[in-house]
Amino acid sequence: MTDAGGFDLDGTAKSAHEREMLLRQIADALNIPVTTFRRRTGSSVARGPSAAECAALLTAFSRIDDPDLRKECLALAERYSRT
Repeated sequence: MTDAGGFDLDGTAKSAHEREMLLRQIADALNIPVTTFRRRTGSSVARGPSAAECAALLTAFSRIDDPDLRKECLALAERYSRT
């Protein structure tokens, strides 16, 4: 089943194209290359966040109810991304 936003809720994406589109949407939202999700295990030094790290950050961020705290959190992440 796919919701109105195009997300595959029950994990049964009908095609590789749908999965690719979803990965691209997530990568665009996170402003990271889609190749981040395709990193092979055992590769050399990681340069960007892993898919698990991105998912954990999004999960934690989505639990913040206060809009001001979300704004602070986003500002903090943006500040750290510049260092």
